[in-house]
Amino acid sequence: MSDLEYLISALIMGAVTFGLRAFPFVARGVIAHHRRIQILGRRLPVAMMVLLTLYAMNVHNWGALSDGYAQIFSVTLVALLQLWRRQALLSIASGTLVYMALVNNWLG
Repeated sequence: MSDLEYLISALIMGAVTFGLRAFPFVARGVIAHHRRIQILGRRLPVAMMVLLTLYAMNVHNWGALSDGYAQIFSVTLVALLQLWRRQALLSIASGTLVYMALVNNWLG
């Protein structure tokens, strides 16, 4: 491919990316009050966190339950903090810090 073709390809990809990211803001007036969009707005964040947690737990090499103690403890901590305080930043930051501390043996 020539330099011009690379440039055109990059411009097209940039325009598509920009369009996809700008669409929700442009169409907000039309889609904001749609029933399905409101349902997605309530359920999608929780669904994404569950999927990310399941993926993170699955990529670990589970030879025995004790191999994943840091992950299990951290996920439990995040869930308990979220149920107790309802502060996503606190829950995620705490779980991440505890996980890193356990994996790197910072706690002894």
